[in-house]
Amino acid sequence: MKTELGIHLGQSARTARRSLGMTQAEVAEKLGVAREVYARLERGHMLPSIYTLRSLCTVLRVPPHDLLALDAAIETPPGRKRPPPRIRPEPPVLLDLRKTLRGLSASDLRLLNALAVTLPASPSRQHAGSED
Repeated sequence: MKTELGIHLGQSARTARRSLGMTQAEVAEKLGVAREVYARLERGHMLPSIYTLRSLCTVLRVPPHDLLALDAAIETPPGRKRPPPRIRPEPPVLLDLRKTLRGLSASDLRLLNALAVTLPASPSRQHAGSED
């Protein structure tokens, strides 16, 4: 299972390990995993558990955002594409209500809010704006 995130994490871990002058076996021992498991992680063939990731950051003295490729240039981690947010257009009656509310005083808004919370939350209320 090679993913862009796994490859980046593995390369970052390898670089940090080498800069500390440690072997894969030493890191694996400190993490409490087999050397072969740690080697797979460095090659990008597996992703660590959250617990192991935390330990890896401690052992290699690397902040998690470095291992996870989370920096100012990357909005989402590699290998994951976030779907664009679905924007539902507001019904015209809601837009009219917003305009009206902007003109009310603070005490009028409090009173209106107190009234609104007493209204029953029912499906019929959702369709009230479609009776234009």
